[in-house]
Amino acid sequence: MNPDKPTWSARAKRSGLVAIKRGMSAIWDAWGVLTPVTVLQVVDCEVIKSRYNKQCGEYMVEVGAVNEHKSHRVRRPQLGHFRRVCVTPKKKLTEFRVTPDAVLPTGTKLTAMHFVPGQFVDCQAKTTGKGFQGVMKRWNFKGLRATHGVSLSHRSGGSTGMRQMPGRVIKGTKMAGRMGGKTRTVQNLKVVKIDTEQNLIFVKGAVPGPEHKYVRVSDAIRKGWHGLTFPEGAQVPFPTYTGSTKDLPRELLAPPPKSGDKDPLARARREVEK
Repeated sequence: MNPDKPTWSARAKRSGLVAIKRGMSAIWDAWGVLTPVTVLQVVDCEVIKSRYNKQCGEYMVEVGAVNEHKSHRVRRPQLGHFRRVCVTPKKKLTEFRVTPDAVLPTGTKLTAMHFVPGQFVDCQAKTTGKGFQGVMKRWNFKGLRATHGVSLSHRSGGSTGMRQMPGRVIKGTKMAGRMGGKTRTVQNLKVVKIDTEQNLIFVKGAVPGPEHKYVRVSDAIRKGWHGLTFPEGAQVPFPTYTGSTKDLPRELLAPPPKSGDKDPLARARREVEK
């Protein structure tokens, strides 16, 4: 072990990365349960630069993804920003807050091996835009009656105001309007499998946003409060994975369940006693 290399601790906060949502699939787990997964691909993810933010008093790592080969599509201020650090222009830029021991140098490549199979991650993306929608679809309203005096307003929201006092519509009232297209974060999603050859991350569950859109992936915050972000005994690549993937198997699966874990397909005890 290199004594100069920093080691991961429970208080350390690593950088995340930017992936592209490729769609959904399903994987049979060790219990024989069909698990729905979202496929995320890491494409040309690279550290642009690291800096210290005086306003918040924390270190920031700027990460870019997907190379932009046509320089005329990049604005001149951004083009100068990339040339200053000698990095290929990127289509997507974002920042992550890290601890001082997790700062990454410029040009560091981030791959799917940045995460460990079996750990939990937080995925942040912009939800799919639905356009202008009514209250029944946007807020799950019941709507008005189908008969007995209701005409041509079965899906309306009903009254939104009150009497002379306060004489106005309260701010935040649920009404018809634009639905979707907002940044949302889904927490505590488990990494089921990692494809080292195609740089794919298979995450259990759904991730916001349509296909072929960018997703911010980072270590789960709430699981880290209880020390459950990574599986027990896992070797966390800190601050990131810098080795070669040629010596690794193509597919890395989450650790199998322990002998004392409960089988989700097993019958309840009261059924066995009968």
